[in-house]
Amino acid sequence: MQRITHRENGAITVTDAAQAAEKLARFEDLCEQLEAQQEQIGAQLAALRAAGKEKTARFRELMGQKLVNASTIGLLKGSGLL
Repeated sequence: MQRITHRENGAITVTDAAQAAEKLARFEDLCEQLEAQQEQIGAQLAALRAAGKEKTARFRELMGQKLVNASTIGLLKGSGLL
């Protein structure tokens, strides 16, 4: 990964402010997409449960994706990024 910020003696410097702002905006977009996807997956899982389709491949795929997303969100929260 090519860094845009550098830490030195407790100070943070930015090599390219415009690039840093663009990267931050993309990161924020990603976080919003991740949270929206979690809501959509929850709704899809609820519909499959209501239809008695907990054993289907689709249900298991969605559950797996929900767990991956939850893990990613947990890492971001643990790092203080969310």
